[in-house]
Amino acid sequence: MYFILLLAFAAIFAKNLFDMARPPEYLHMIQVNGTGFPSGHALVSAGFWVYLGTRVNNRYLIPAGAAMVFLVSLSRIYLGVHYAGDVVGGILFGCLIALVFIKTEPGISKRMQSLGGRSKYFAAVIIPGILIATATIQHSLLKEQIEIGTIMASIGVGYLLEEGHIRFEDAINHKQRIKRAMIGAFLLSITYLISKLFLISQNIAFVDYIVLGLITTVIAPLAFTKVESHVK
Repeated sequence: MYFILLLAFAAIFAKNLFDMARPPEYLHMIQVNGTGFPSGHALVSAGFWVYLGTRVNNRYLIPAGAAMVFLVSLSRIYLGVHYAGDVVGGILFGCLIALVFIKTEPGISKRMQSLGGRSKYFAAVIIPGILIATATIQHSLLKEQIEIGTIMASIGVGYLLEEGHIRFEDAINHKQRIKRAMIGAFLLSITYLISKLFLISQNIAFVDYIVLGLITTVIAPLAFTKVESHVK
């Protein structure tokens, strides 16, 4: 999840950096905003599947991932919102970012483990802050980048809280996975409804993203643990 958000941030950053136009609007079959190169959908899709392919030992994953990247990229051209060069550039950027992340992830994880408790939380917040600051220097900071940075920070903090206090285990069968999916969907639905009912001001809308990150990394795992221990 953290890596997907990093890919999304990189896509917006690259679009602002190159500032290349999309195809003419009369070709658009859907409404889109922003510039064209690289395709964000192609970038995120390619980066995600390359990363997943190195983490999951399944011979069907690579052809399935390649097919998904191709279809996602083709859809952007079909909808008239990207040139072929936009999606090719997105695929190349996504693969490059994934390979760099795969190469540096072990060292980063080792470095994070060596930090003290407070330092870990500081790092979880400061890393997204650096990304946002970089976009500010670029003079192209967008609301979406602040949202992504906010979720990344809350996910990082939430993961540390879960790791230190909950330590829930992975599901061991499909029945357990289905129960967890239902609990997670319920929590996210409640959060969405509450945010729509009470968060009227756009100035505090970013609370949604903080809560979203904490639900996925702390609250949902805690709910899984409580429900499963009660069943036992």
